[in-house]
Amino acid sequence: MNREFIEKDLEFEAQIKDYIVYIPLAGESEISNFRAPDSYVFIFFEKAQGKHFIDFVEYQEKDHQVHISFPGQIHSWKTEKGAKGHKLILSKEFIERKLYTSRFSSLLPNKFPVIDIPLLISKRLSREFEMIREEFSEETINWDVMSFRVKIILSFINNCIDDAEQNLLLMSKRSPIILNFIELIEANFTESKAVAFYADKLAVTPNYLNILTKSTLGVTAKELIDARIVLEAKRLLKGSDRTVKDIAFNLGFYNISAFSSYLQGRTGLYPSKFRE
Repeated sequence: MNREFIEKDLEFEAQIKDYIVYIPLAGESEISNFRAPDSYVFIFFEKAQGKHFIDFVEYQEKDHQVHISFPGQIHSWKTEKGAKGHKLILSKEFIERKLYTSRFSSLLPNKFPVIDIPLLISKRLSREFEMIREEFSEETINWDVMSFRVKIILSFINNCIDDAEQNLLLMSKRSPIILNFIELIEANFTESKAVAFYADKLAVTPNYLNILTKSTLGVTAKELIDARIVLEAKRLLKGSDRTVKDIAFNLGFYNISAFSSYLQGRTGLYPSKFRE
């Protein structure tokens, strides 16, 4: 792999098999309707000006931004001269194994594909990316160190997305219901997976709750409930030595078969395969 690569080589990126790939970015670039590789891509612009279309929605490229691509998304962009930044490409397997508690491995869509980064956090991200650049320049890469630095970078980005999400909810006139719904899910997701259960507690109809979550968060009420259950399943499977049967009952499933089918239908993996 050419570690000094600067310009975008999309054919190269589409064939990447490594868990972690770092590419420094510099200069102008333009492409139309590029389908993202089967991996997660994080672009941190220290300096940029241009346009980026993600799934046909236009975003401005600016200084101190992170652009996030989930597998399979469609991209077009026109980046002007003088751009400087960093690209981090992470395999789906790396996300599922190492970052299973982050929003990037949940069922939620790429709700915040472009995030403005506060200046203080931007400086910290720059330092971390420079450390990754240095690590990639070594003859022998310490992948444990590399994995640790990637987790730090994703933690910064994750926190910025959390702040953006909270700001979006607070700006919405409907935010009290949504915030209460999220709190109810947190307190009751092992007890009930039914939208009607939560709608009843919120004194609204299931249909109205679905409309509300879809318009505010971009997902249905059921998808939001499922995302929390799947997240907890991943935490227990990867972060504990409890049996699959114990985890299934803990999450409110009556048998292992029901739990296995539920998890496989939402992640593509059965519990034993995910734990492996």
